Amino acid sequence: MSRRWYEDLQHPHPFVLHEKIELHARIRCIKPFPDIWSNNIDNVLPSVWANTKLFDPELAQQLQFRSLDPILWKEMIDLFKNALVVADDQRINIIWPSGSTRSVQIELRELSQPQVVPHDKVNVAWALSPHKPYEPMVIFSYCRLVYIFNARMRVLEGCLRGHGGEITSIVVHPHAAHIFCTTSRDFSSRLYDLTREPQLQANNPHWPPFKKPSFAGPSHGLDMSIEEGEGIGRCALVLVGGRSGGHAGEVFGAAFHDTHPVIATCGMDRAIKIWHIPPFSNRLEQRLLREDKPLFSSSSVHKARVLSVNWLSRDILLSHSAPARMFVLPESSTSVKTSPESTDSKQFGPDEPGSLSLWKWLSIDRFFPSDWDKAASRQVRLNPFKGAYQESISFKILSNYLFPPQIDQFITPTLYVCRGGSLPFVIYSYPHTQSLTIVNIALLKRRLLPPPLPGKSHSSDLWRHDEQIQGWNLALDDSLGREETVETCAMISGSSAIIIIGGSRGSFCVFSGNST
Repeated sequence: MSRRWYEDLQHPHPFVLHEKIELHARIRCIKPFPDIWSNNIDNVLPSVWANTKLFDPELAQQLQFRSLDPILWKEMIDLFKNALVVADDQRINIIWPSGSTRSVQIELRELSQPQVVPHDKVNVAWALSPHKPYEPMVIFSYCRLVYIFNARMRVLEGCLRGHGGEITSIVVHPHAAHIFCTTSRDFSSRLYDLTREPQLQANNPHWPPFKKPSFAGPSHGLDMSIEEGEGIGRCALVLVGGRSGGHAGEVFGAAFHDTHPVIATCGMDRAIKIWHIPPFSNRLEQRLLREDKPLFSSSSVHKARVLSVNWLSRDILLSHSAPARMFVLPESSTSVKTSPESTDSKQFGPDEPGSLSLWKWLSIDRFFPSDWDKAASRQVRLNPFKGAYQESISFKILSNYLFPPQIDQFITPTLYVCRGGSLPFVIYSYPHTQSLTIVNIALLKRRLLPPPLPGKSHSSDLWRHDEQIQGWNLALDDSLGREETVETCAMISGSSAIIIIGGSRGSFCVFSGNST
């Protein structure tokens, strides 16, 4: 029996250009319609909102007695299964590459001042509320605000404020599609619920010795002093940054666990944190929750800022980082007490390339033992000890690969993780290039021993140095224009795998190939 192309790096990939669309604007973000919704037509409620009970038992109990019309659900899936959300700097486009449905365009107002960080962009995601199960929502961020757009009715459903910095990512829970998380440069992450309405009036307690309600704000787990927004959606939980256990820098990415009430975040402080999500407050009280101590936190997985994190299984995660600046002591220095903080004596060698790490969280059974979800009651608050929420060692690097070297630390890859098929794939591209790389995670080699201590070496043959990541190269010279480069990418895996590429000058390319 012949091997499939993704099982052997020597086999060529099957992807060929299927369609090209010109949007005439720099494409910053692409989000395909979630295939997990379309793959479970006969078992809708358990797949789309199966984990609602972890966050909102009251709503989960209502959903148990609710049934969906399979004809209306299939009609919605047939309409949107090929839809893509494509965002540039001034527009949100919902397009159907097949041309079966007329495209939707949302114009964004032009900013009076340009973005401070060039990497900041419009972030988009798909969501689905059980209150409107046949009307998919497009969540997008712009100018520190979160917008909720009804893609079926083509109307704006809500607008929410809360972050004090630019929003860096939006992720939706895979099995509670009405719950989403936004990360921001204000060091915090916020979890929203589409089935609730925005907070219109602050209802905060007073903090002694003051007798008036506190105006400390959401960073302290309190309501803001102004309206949260309008329409639908409400912030239910804030993962705050700070010295206790939160991020000490900008938060770049997040990922919900499929089956457990936890979420992983990563950021500028090189740290990856795993947070517990307690049940949201009841709908009569509508109290904003606050978490400042994660169950796991470590800055030792990567050597530089961590750009993304993804769950692959119950306790396996995949993360990637930017290049790391390497400090080198002067050759004339022989003192062990030489201070690296002295700017006059600082010397930097070549940057170490960014890394792609596959690692295991070792302490998940401590917080979630066997059959934890079948117990008569659930512990609402999980209190980690100091060694877990400040600098934990309860992880194991399974595999670590290096990205191609770059001229400086600011050139970082755009990476997309596809988990739709039987095997997870990673595709990534670098700015100002006309190619991308496809990686089969199953082919990553296991790192059998940790790296040796400085000045020492392993005598065992089980140790090997981290290698440069290997994959299939998809050249785009003939697909993009002569001066156009890859800006972003996405992948849909199934019986027919699809790769979508957005160009720096508006070229939107769809590549198709047989996944077998």
